[in-house]
Amino acid sequence: MITDNQTNKIYFAANLGEVCPKLWASIHNALTTRNIRHGMLRNPNYIWCRDYMPIQIADDNFVSFHFHPDYLANDKRYQKYLCCDGYQLCAELEYGMTDTDLVIDGGNVVKCGDAIVMTEKVFAENQTKSRYEVESILRDKFKCDIIFLPWDKDEIYGHSDGVVHYAGEGRVLMTNYEIFEPGIAREMTKRLEKRFEVVHLKYKSKRKHMRSWAYINFLQTERLIMVPQLGIEEDEQALEQIGSWFPDCEVIGIPSVEAVRRGGALNCISWNVKDNGTVPVRLHEYMTNTKMVFEQYGDDRLSDTVFIPLKRFVDSPICLPSHTE
Repeated sequence: MITDNQTNKIYFAANLGEVCPKLWASIHNALTTRNIRHGMLRNPNYIWCRDYMPIQIADDNFVSFHFHPDYLANDKRYQKYLCCDGYQLCAELEYGMTDTDLVIDGGNVVKCGDAIVMTEKVFAENQTKSRYEVESILRDKFKCDIIFLPWDKDEIYGHSDGVVHYAGEGRVLMTNYEIFEPGIAREMTKRLEKRFEVVHLKYKSKRKHMRSWAYINFLQTERLIMVPQLGIEEDEQALEQIGSWFPDCEVIGIPSVEAVRRGGALNCISWNVKDNGTVPVRLHEYMTNTKMVFEQYGDDRLSDTVFIPLKRFVDSPICLPSHTE
């Protein structure tokens, strides 16, 4: 199972910069200054790319699924987003894939070493199959055990990435669910503790903030963790707590209100993968060396005209250059 701490490349929806310009500027700056590879997915106009993109379970094996959640399908305003084709986008990156016809949200798949944590919303989305059939298919496709958490039906999305995040060594971090729904939180903890050590995030503040759930929805790669920041007193507490469990990783805050007020955070808007190097990576190295030669001989104009569009394509091979470029 490929977990977040093994990933080294991040993709985002093409329109993230339009919908959340301040958020994208902060993310782009953080990734660029640290030389972390990232790119934009071609075409999709739905910023929550975590939900429709396939799940990586091995270096070159992704599990794709049917993206048809009820919260989009049952509302005419949002049905246009059901056209997001994670299978096609992943295929264009030339990653190997295993397919399933189950209706799944990527946000309801938290990879935790040798297990996956999902809420029971997945059964509500696949009512044509028995619970036994759904469980069997999931275990067969993901090649691991599945831990099912109760679905808080007041939270229509039913995403487990708003509840837990894997912290390695048989440990999961859990959001401060107990201050909102103590009964559900106790049942979630009970089920998780059968497999993991559960660490509850806690915040000291004058009053509970309804968006403090977002801290658990941080974006993690092999050397950087980006934690949502909401402009409230809990921000620093979240950074300190999460940072204490990842001492070998740089942990930074990213202002995320633009996304959080729409119902998601940093894990939701990203698709991070482990990429061991492809032809585009080698092309990038070749282009960089060739560009240096052009610059050495003073032809900056040709260098910028030719290499900037090509670099953008190579950095994100499914974000095609324009016809003019």
